[in-house]
Amino acid sequence: MTKDEQFAELMKRPDIEQIHDEYQKLLERIRNELVAKIGIAPWVPKDEPFGGSGCMEFPDISDTNKRRYSSGHSPGNLPDAKWPDAVKLVESIAGEHGFKLHGAVVDRPNDHEVTFGNDWGGELLFGTAINTTLSVSSGCHLSRAAKERGTPA
Repeated sequence: MTKDEQFAELMKRPDIEQIHDEYQKLLERIRNELVAKIGIAPWVPKDEPFGGSGCMEFPDISDTNKRRYSSGHSPGNLPDAKWPDAVKLVESIAGEHGFKLHGAVVDRPNDHEVTFGNDWGGELLFGTAINTTLSVSSGCHLSRAAKERGTPA
């Protein structure tokens, strides 16, 4: 892809600040509903809830970002009997944000992890073993300034 084609592809996506707000709300809703409807322990937040980096997928565009968000953890294992209902709940909420269930990464007694993906390269992971975890990584998105500028730098 040329630089202009790469930029045009990224212009079709929300900017990284829009994604930041959306993914923060997505994770908060999933956490709250897992506690309220599935009965897991309240989440213990991480000191650094997100980090970021540039994007290798669009090498000619410098104004790109990719972010990773952690929900911390819910102490303890989610019992196997509750796992399918928890996955359905996460799948339903994540689906409202364009994420589709890709499948199990791990599926053993008392140790499960599933992955969801979206059309922009984002990935949501939900799992349980010693603790229950939830995280999301964005795909590649332009900075707000680049999106407003409308042309490559």
